[in-house]
This record gives sequence, C-alpha cells and structure tokens, in this order.
Amino acid sequence: MPSAPATSTTHRLLWHGVRGPCARIEAIVDGSACGPLRWAPASPGHWRTDISLGTLPAGTLCVPSLILGEDAISGYRMRLTWAADGAAELVAIGAGAGSEAITAWPQADHGRVGSAGQLADAGIDCVEAIDDLTECHLAIEVESPARPQHLHLAVSLRQRRLAGDPCVERETPDVAVPPLSQMTCDAAMARQICSPVSVAMVLASLGIEQDLQSFARDTFHPQHRMFGIWPAALAAAWRAGASGVVRSFNDADEAARLLAAGHPIVTSIRFEPEQLAGAPLPRSSGHLVVLRGLGSKRVTVNDPAGADADSVVQHYDRRAFLRAWLADRGIGYVLWPRQPAAESAQP
Repeated sequence: MPSAPATSTTHRLLWHGVRGPCARIEAIVDGSACGPLRWAPASPGHWRTDISLGTLPAGTLCVPSLILGEDAISGYRMRLTWAADGAAELVAIGAGAGSEAITAWPQADHGRVGSAGQLADAGIDCVEAIDDLTECHLAIEVESPARPQHLHLAVSLRQRRLAGDPCVERETPDVAVPPLSQMTCDAAMARQICSPVSVAMVLASLGIEQDLQSFARDTFHPQHRMFGIWPAALAAAWRAGASGVVRSFNDADEAARLLAAGHPIVTSIRFEPEQLAGAPLPRSSGHLVVLRGLGSKRVTVNDPAGADADSVVQHYDRRAFLRAWLADRGIGYVLWPRQPAAESAQP
C-alpha cells in the first residue's frame, strides 16, 4: 500500500515593493500576494515596516526572506514578536560591501525564547513555534539612505516536520549546473562552505562566474563566525548580480514546477549513516546541495562535498533524497538574475 501523502499547514506569503516585479516574484515564490511593504522612518538612515502574521500554530516553522532588489541598502535586521512579550531576534545581514551595517545590531537569538505557554525555538534565521504563538508580528529595519522602493518579503510557514510521504511522482529533465567542489578550497574553510559553494554553482548556471574562495568568504557572518547563513548567502548572491529567496517546500511537485521552469534549487538536507547511499558525507545535520532534476527512481544533484569537480554530480535514490530534504524543514534557495528597476516595474 502506498504511503500517505505528506501533510502540512504550509503557506507562503508575499509582500512586494512599490514598483516591484510582483508577478515575476509570485511565479517563483509560489505564494499569496499580500500587498506592498510600507516603510516608515525609524531613525536617520533607517526605515521600518511591521507585518502581522496572526497566530503561528505549535510546530510551525517561520522562515522570513527579504528579497533584495535595486535599492542601495547597507543592511537589514528582522525581529519576530508575539503575545506575552515573546520575541526572537533574527540574524542581521549586511547587504552592501563590508560588515559595518550589522555589527551594531543585536546578535540573533538561538535556542528557547519566550515565556511559559508562548515558547519558541529561535534558529538565527528562522523561528519554530513550540506552543501556539498569538499576535505575531514581523518587524524589519533597513539601513538605507532613501525609503526602499524595490524590496520584497516572502514568509514561508509550514510544520517543521512533515507526516507521511513527500515523494509525489513527478519527473523533470536535468537543469545544467556547472559542478564545483568545496573540498578544493582552503582546508581551513573547506568543510564549512557547502552553502556558498552551492549558491556559486547556481550563479554559474546563470552566467555569473565567481572566484569560489572569494565568494565563500563574502558569505562569512562576523557576529556568528559562520559561512553561508541562509540570508547571508543570498546577500552575497545579490552583490554578485542575482536576486534570491529562501523558502520551504512540501513535496516533489513544488520542486518540479521550479525545475521544469529552469530553476535549480539549493536544498538543505539532513541524513544519518546509510540513509543516503553514495553521498560523499556519511551523515549530516545540515548540508546544502543543488537539486538539478527529478527522475522516476533517482534525483540528479550537485553535491559540493565531492572530492573534486568530477565527483560533484551525484544520482541519489529519489525517495531517500526527498526524505532527507523535505521531512525536516524542507528549505531551499531559488535564484534568478537581478533586473534593473525600470525593467521590473509592473503597472
């Protein structure tokens, strides 16, 4: 008897800028448009917006992603608040060159936050509701010389762990993505840079070539001393010439729609020994790889943990890979070439 389909309360919400490419972003994010972001002055050179998210049911993973456009912002921070003085600081991101924009802002929370009955688990760039969190608001502060005009916000909400089987039977041809190995980089950083190397592979598929080690170093977060925190990796991609979003996925069908449109997906996978046969790593509590195609029995993946470029391309068992990716969090990055504001404006 086939497994029951995966179930979740997932939905994705999109807020768009005044002249932003709402139709284009909606097609990629696959979310519900909620109207424009409304920015108010917070202090000289700083702008703020506040989004109501209502109630986040227990077990919900909240992943907000600011989609950078043509605004010349220096950096941004996010803060999720809820009833009973609950609050979680998310990671502050430097968008412009250098890290000066973020070092004065609070360091992101990690671990249990909130009070009894309104507890959450903060994860630097996401928040998981332990209890039902009521009266939730997401505040965003941007450092910019002028009011932002071309920023977008996607908020993915889903149960962190899915029940059932995410392996919807849909196939796609492989998307061409040049292979790059993190293991060919400086040994002091090589095992820490799966996220930026995966992003660099997708950038290369868009015709945006990067020096691998320089790009990886550009994703380093000074407060947390980590390479490739989700939004930091996308900020580095933005500086290189691409926009992107971090979002959650439910099943193979959602991935297939993007792959069929030519968008490879940088996926965050977790697996224990013998759960992903043929993988260069024996296990991982968090590893980033590029999903390129879905076959009936196998998936095509660029795994940056391959010892060299020749061993980066892998063909994993479809069901094992989708479980490693989708059963817990189901996070993926999607990137596309950044458009000039005049081209992206919609009536």
